[in-house]
Amino acid sequence: MLEGNKNVSAILQTACIGITGALLFLLIHMPLPWLLGSLTAVVVWRKLSKQPLYWPIGFRHTAIIFLGSMLGTSFTAGTVKEMVLQFPFMASTTVITVLFCLVLAFYTVKHIKIDLASSIFGSVPGGMSQVVVMSEETMEVDTTTVVLMQTIRSVSVIFFVPFLTVHGIGGEVRPSTAPQVNAAESGTWVQYAVFAAIALFGAWGGKRIRLPAGFLTGSLIAVSVSVSLGLQAPHVPSYFILVAQIFLGIHIGRQFNPQMEGNVKKLGIYTIGNSLLLVLFSLGIAFLLSKWTPMDFTTAFLSAAPGGIAEMGVTASAVHADLSMVTGYQLFRIFFIMFAVLPLAQWWVRKRKKIAKSA
Repeated sequence: MLEGNKNVSAILQTACIGITGALLFLLIHMPLPWLLGSLTAVVVWRKLSKQPLYWPIGFRHTAIIFLGSMLGTSFTAGTVKEMVLQFPFMASTTVITVLFCLVLAFYTVKHIKIDLASSIFGSVPGGMSQVVVMSEETMEVDTTTVVLMQTIRSVSVIFFVPFLTVHGIGGEVRPSTAPQVNAAESGTWVQYAVFAAIALFGAWGGKRIRLPAGFLTGSLIAVSVSVSLGLQAPHVPSYFILVAQIFLGIHIGRQFNPQMEGNVKKLGIYTIGNSLLLVLFSLGIAFLLSKWTPMDFTTAFLSAAPGGIAEMGVTASAVHADLSMVTGYQLFRIFFIMFAVLPLAQWWVRKRKKIAKSA
């Protein structure tokens, strides 16, 4: 009983810190205040207090499933058809981005004393948890270095992209031809229950068959298929989305371990610099996409940006970009990286070691 009370108290403390940061960011008109404010507050608290914060992993899973469901409601039969037509651009954009990341990995190795394999795994713009798991399965890779690089890259991109989108290119947003959310104005409890069951089943299935970011992609795919087949999604109250962002922001903030500071001094500047270069590179790709496809520049940028599906989806929703297109591009990239790039990198690292041993 006493242990349970301590956990509740620790959760409330963490929640208060995250909400305070979110409200502060809202007050000073920062982009994505509920996500970035809670994230920043948690990082700063851990840095100054040197104390751990308790946040159950179930809260993260809940937020991810909810955001996956929200993204899934943006898909219709029309948007799926448009995504099929966009497939050559999705594939080429992903391949070019991955190649640029490899160039940055080689550049980092030239200036910092880390091994090439760790630099490659640390530079790949995939889901951080999946990349870390793959690195742990590869003995030749230093997982600590990968965690550090992926953490810094993820946090940097989560800040750079929304800021550029809202304060830099947001003025270019045009009303999307596709609906942002294929939802009814209001819904009955039955509708909410049906879609909750669909999302939970999709999340369970995604985790069961080991999809990349299974809870997110599983719920997203399940809901998007249901909506594409004509099932009307109920309207989602905006405060649910805000709570999900706070939950996710606190979780991401807790991933930044203050004990990594010694390594941050060695890798931090290069990783942040590489992240900024990658975002600027994405801007160049977005410019070409906006010229060659019907997408507006903001939608193209969020589609090409090396962020996570949830974070870029939330940003797209905030600036009224084409949510389904952004989600489609981001989903394709994470699947391509998880099922093609990382296994290939893992094979190359092991083969390279065998060759070195036999030489």
